[in-house]
Amino acid sequence: MKSVLVKRLGLTFSVLSSFRGNTRTCILVEPLWGIPFNLFAPYASLYMLALGCTKAQVGTITAIGLIFQMFFALMGGYITDRLGRKRTSLIFDLLSWSIPTLIWMVAQNYYYFLVAAILNAMVRIVQNSWNCLMIEDAPPEQRVHIYTWVEVANILAGFFAPLSGYLVERFTLVPAVRGLYAFAALSMTFMFFFRNKYTEETTIGRKKIQEARLHTPLTAFREYPLLMKDLFKNPLTRAAFLLVMLNNVQIVLRNTFLGIVLNKGIGIPQETLGVFPAIGSAVVMFIYIFIMPAVGSRPPAKPLLFGLSFFLTGTVLLLLTPTGNLTWALGAHFIASIGSAFVTPFVNGNIANRVMDEHRAKQMAIVYAVVYGGSAPFGWLAGSAAMIDARYPLLISLLAGVTSILIVHSATRRESR
Repeated sequence: MKSVLVKRLGLTFSVLSSFRGNTRTCILVEPLWGIPFNLFAPYASLYMLALGCTKAQVGTITAIGLIFQMFFALMGGYITDRLGRKRTSLIFDLLSWSIPTLIWMVAQNYYYFLVAAILNAMVRIVQNSWNCLMIEDAPPEQRVHIYTWVEVANILAGFFAPLSGYLVERFTLVPAVRGLYAFAALSMTFMFFFRNKYTEETTIGRKKIQEARLHTPLTAFREYPLLMKDLFKNPLTRAAFLLVMLNNVQIVLRNTFLGIVLNKGIGIPQETLGVFPAIGSAVVMFIYIFIMPAVGSRPPAKPLLFGLSFFLTGTVLLLLTPTGNLTWALGAHFIASIGSAFVTPFVNGNIANRVMDEHRAKQMAIVYAVVYGGSAPFGWLAGSAAMIDARYPLLISLLAGVTSILIVHSATRRESR
């Protein structure tokens, strides 16, 4: 057993060492974003409640943010081609993270959070440009491994989450979270400038910058219907897109409502919430280092079904957790984390490999626009459900997970014909 683990560890780091250029830089600096995000994320929704927002307003802010994400995602393709992957990533990371974290830091009521959510929605422009910057010059067979290591970088950051629990216990919720947002603004801003200095525009990016100068935005957007038709004519690509959307629903609900579910629904103390990201990080880290290198190049169907089954099991157990039972809640989160570890990299790698590099920026813009537009109602539904019972957002997660399993089964049957 020991020799197998050592072998897997060696394989994992050999994959990391094979990354070059932009890919390596983007992965190595990711913790400078991930650490502050994992510090404030467990408390973000409770912070909103403490400053006077209702659970329904939390859901409304989430839904409005997703609608703006849809718009910015659609703009992201043209902007990424026009300004280049590198420049777009710098400008819109500053607009979507540096400024919103400062607004969250001084927030007083619902309207501060609404403005910050709209600005933060520009992250969908960056999601496009950053993905292109990171993977366009990398070979296709590395892409699942690249996304896996991005997750690893953010998981490492998750081990810092218990520190936020200590700060909340020491200084109380609102002062502690204000301080965490201040730290996030500093760390993320430094990361954006550092990454910009040590990356280069991609080969395709340089070509697209030249082409974009010959076209107006209206001309560029006229390509979208044809690109959308070309993108979604393949039923397996449609299935991959639906899985991305449903996975995004899971991520949005987890980031927005997990703190409410645990604290207001199950009765877990605020100062303990930081333990959950750390436990999840430990589980996912083990899977990514010792298991994912061996399965990352396999067809996605079986790993996705395996991951979704664990995710659903963990979600059901969390929904049924006895009030105040920390051990049960941690066990449920442990199981769900195993599922998430398998689902996210395969979902992202699958859609990335089904989009042509030549049209990646615009086609991914279409994908993300439809994903966030389709996800928007779920934020409002989750907020409304939480008003009835703080655990009920988990029911929406269950619905998304079951639907994902049905899609994978359908795509597998179609592919085997």
